[in-house]
Amino acid sequence: MLGLVLAAALCAAEKEKIAIVDLDAPPGMLGLSTQVIKSIVTEAQKQKRTVVTPDELRDKLGNKTLNELAKCADKPGCASEKLSPLGATKVITGKLNRDEKNYVLQLWLLDLGTLSVVSEVDRSILIASRRFQNDVDAAVPAFLRGEREVMGTLIITATTQDAQVSINNEFMGVAPLTQTLKPGKYEVRVEKTKYLPVKRFVSVEPNQKTTEEFRMLLKPGEIEDQVAPLAAKPREGDEDDDKPGITITAPTIVAGVATVASFGAALAFGFLSKGAADNLLKGYDEATDTYAGTRQQALDAQRNALIANVFYGVSGAALIATVVLFVLDVRRPADGDTDVEVTPAPAPGGGGLMIRGHF
Repeated sequence: MLGLVLAAALCAAEKEKIAIVDLDAPPGMLGLSTQVIKSIVTEAQKQKRTVVTPDELRDKLGNKTLNELAKCADKPGCASEKLSPLGATKVITGKLNRDEKNYVLQLWLLDLGTLSVVSEVDRSILIASRRFQNDVDAAVPAFLRGEREVMGTLIITATTQDAQVSINNEFMGVAPLTQTLKPGKYEVRVEKTKYLPVKRFVSVEPNQKTTEEFRMLLKPGEIEDQVAPLAAKPREGDEDDDKPGITITAPTIVAGVATVASFGAALAFGFLSKGAADNLLKGYDEATDTYAGTRQQALDAQRNALIANVFYGVSGAALIATVVLFVLDVRRPADGDTDVEVTPAPAPGGGGLMIRGHF
């Protein structure tokens, strides 16, 4: 019984005859078209198929009929009419062309008995990818076995919301985006207002999920849109929590630190000067009207006194600035505006600050 089944299968295989037609392609792509035909013939021989090559079809049908066959594309009735004298049961037709960035390959395996499309290949292969032959070799075996082309899944995410996604220059939606695509390499572009566009080539593999995250960077000078948080409804008894508090700004803090630091330095130099003066006074001799200390000690004491006075002056100015800035912080409304204005006021021989407003 098993022998009869095997014999019937072998008989069916012997009866199948596949005619392979030259691809419908522009003159400038005849080299690539020949590569595709060669891959199909080689794989058909590996699968022990009986084939009629394009050269054999040309000898039997002539160039005119062969050119008409190439135009049949995915129409089994058109091909059946022209191949009836050869007794072929199936035929492979195809098209090869290109756009700005891709080779576009289409192949059809047509059943001339049932006048149906058994399987097909429809791929866009990036010209810059240099993967044309590899992609063709990967697609042909399943195509000849009559299997439908498997798909892959591409998942696009972005680090900002509502980024627009284009695949091979065709707008697909906003990230995050999941797209089912034929295997191959695709040009993915993600863009959004205020952000630098990002472009990347992504490979989609059959029966696999490919996830690509796009990191979006703001254009120079742009500020990211702020999403206002939802305000929580105040609970009963929490009215006092809504009262604005005092926000101490960085200038006020700096002025306060400068006040403390300069005052501390003034005290230090003042103690040094006083200590040196006390030592000189202890060595004073009324009879001779002389001091026991040296001239250098006296100069050091005088210098330290001068430095102390300078730091006392700086400390006083910093204290005034701290008070003014603190008042501004206290009086600053919630919207960031201020009702107190401080402007420099130059004057002959010096200057000062003019404060206008109310406290």
